Amino acid sequence: MKLTYDSFSQFMCIVAGYIADERLGKFKTLLSAATLDSFGLLFLVIAALPVVLDNHLGVSKAIFNIGLFLGVAVSQICLRSLVISYGGDQFSPAAPPSEKALFFSIQYWVANIGAFIGYAVFPSVSIHGFGAIPADYGYVSVYLVGFAMLVIFVALLWFTRKRYVNVPPTKQSVALVIKIVLNHAKKNFNAQMVVFGTILYIAAFLLNILASILSDHGEVGHNISYACGVMIVIATILWVYFGKSSEFMESAKDTVGGRFDPELVDGVKQVIRILPFNAFNVFWWVCQNQRGNNQSIVQQTDTRLGSGPFSSQMPGPTVQMFNPIGVLIFVPLMEKVVYPLYEKHAGKPASRYGKVLAGYCTAVVAMIWTGCYEIIRRSTSPLTYVDSNGVTQFMINDDGNQVMNDIPWWTAIPQYLLVALAGVMIAIPSYDINYSEVPQSMRSTSIALGFFVNSMGSTLLSIIVLLFGKYIPADLNNGHIEYMFFTLAAVMVVNIFFYVIVMNKMQLGMIPRVKKAGEKEDDEETRRAAV
Repeated sequence: MKLTYDSFSQFMCIVAGYIADERLGKFKTLLSAATLDSFGLLFLVIAALPVVLDNHLGVSKAIFNIGLFLGVAVSQICLRSLVISYGGDQFSPAAPPSEKALFFSIQYWVANIGAFIGYAVFPSVSIHGFGAIPADYGYVSVYLVGFAMLVIFVALLWFTRKRYVNVPPTKQSVALVIKIVLNHAKKNFNAQMVVFGTILYIAAFLLNILASILSDHGEVGHNISYACGVMIVIATILWVYFGKSSEFMESAKDTVGGRFDPELVDGVKQVIRILPFNAFNVFWWVCQNQRGNNQSIVQQTDTRLGSGPFSSQMPGPTVQMFNPIGVLIFVPLMEKVVYPLYEKHAGKPASRYGKVLAGYCTAVVAMIWTGCYEIIRRSTSPLTYVDSNGVTQFMINDDGNQVMNDIPWWTAIPQYLLVALAGVMIAIPSYDINYSEVPQSMRSTSIALGFFVNSMGSTLLSIIVLLFGKYIPADLNNGHIEYMFFTLAAVMVVNIFFYVIVMNKMQLGMIPRVKKAGEKEDDEETRRAAV
C-alpha cells in the first residue's frame, strides 16, 4: 500500500503540473489541491474514530482508502511541487539567480520542519497517545493536526491572494511539447527513443501498481516488478543518451521544412535538455528512499532509553527524524559557510552541477557507511536478560519484534545525516535546474518531473529489495543486508561516472571560473609572448 501511495502521489504531480501550466494557472491549482488534501485528511479522521473502527471495520477501511488515495495521494506531493514553482514565479525575471536559489533552499528547509515534527512526535502519539489524548484517539489526533494545518494554509492562501504574481496558463505548455515530439518522432529516430523512454517510465509506474496488488499471488507480482525494473533502467539510459543533445529537434522548425514555429521548438529543446539530468537522479532517489531499510537496522540495535530490560524504547520511525534534523542543520551551513568558502577559494560560485556531483559522492559514502555499520552491528552480541524463572531470554524490540543487539541506537544516526547532506546538495539545485532551464509556461510540469523520477526511484528500490530478498530476512542477524547497500554504492559510482561525462558535454548547470584582474594580465602577457 505504501509503495502504491508513493508512486501514485508522485505521478499525480505531472497531472497537477499540466493543469497549472495549461488550464487553471498555478494559484487555482494550488488552492484546489490544498482543498482536496484537507477533505482527504478529514476522511482519515473519520476512518480512525474508535466508534467507526471498532464497530464498522469494513466501512472504516473503505473511508480510509478513499481519503488516502483520492484525497491525500492525489494532492499532497502536488502541493509541494506547486509551492516550489509558484514561489519561483514571485521573483522578477531580472532578479539575480542567487535570490531564486535562496528561495529553493528556504522552501526545502521549511518542508523539513514539518518532516521533523512528523517523525519526532506523530509515531508515538499515533500509537500511545499523549497527555489527555488516549491511545485510541492517537491516529485521530494526528490526522486532525494535519487537517487543521491544511485549513489554515487554504485560508491564508485565499486571504493573501491579491499580493501574488500570477502567470496565466497558456496552451503552449506540456501538451504542445508532447504533440511536437510525437509528431517529430514519425521521422526522427532520436525523438522516437525519447518517446519510447517516456512510455517505458509510465508503463513501469502502472505495472508496478499492478505488481503490488498481486504481491500475494506467488511469483506473478515479483516477475512483474522485475520487468518494471528493466523498463526503468532502459528508460533512464534512453533519456540520458538521446536527450544529451536536443539538436535533433531542429528539423521540426517550419523554417527548415518542419511544421512548427521555431520559438516553440526551442522551448521543446529546453525541456528535452533537462531529461538526462532527471534520469541521473533516479538512482539518487533509490539511495534516499533507503530510510525504511535503515529503520529495520535501527530496530535491531539497543533502542532502550534506560538500562533495565523492560525500559521504554526509542520508536523505530522516530529515529528517522534525524534526516530532517540534518537538513535543518546543513541547509544554512552550506548556504552561509561552505558555498561562500568555495567561492572564495575557487574564484566562482558553486555551480548546480558541482553541488549535485558532491551530493552523489556523499550518497556513495552514505551507502558504504550503512553497509559497514550493519556488519559492525551484526558482530555485536544479542541483548539478554534472566527472567523470574532463571531462564535467559532475548530482549525484543517493540516495533520489529526482533532481537536487539548490544550497540546503542544513536550510533546509527550518521547514516541519516549523510543522506540528509546529500539531499541538500542534490534536491535544491534540482529544483533550480527544473525551474530555470525551461520556458515559463512549462515550469510547474518541469518541477513535477523531478518528483516523478522520485517515483521511479521508489519503484526501482522495491525491485532491488526483491532481488536481495534472500539476504534480508526478518531477523537481520541471520542475513547480509549490507550486500544491497554496497551494490547501491557501486551503482552510484557508475551513475557519477556517466553524470560527469554527459553534463560536461552538455554544460548544464555549470559556471565558468571568473578570473581575477591579475590572472587576466598574466593571460594577456602569455598570449603576446606566444605571438
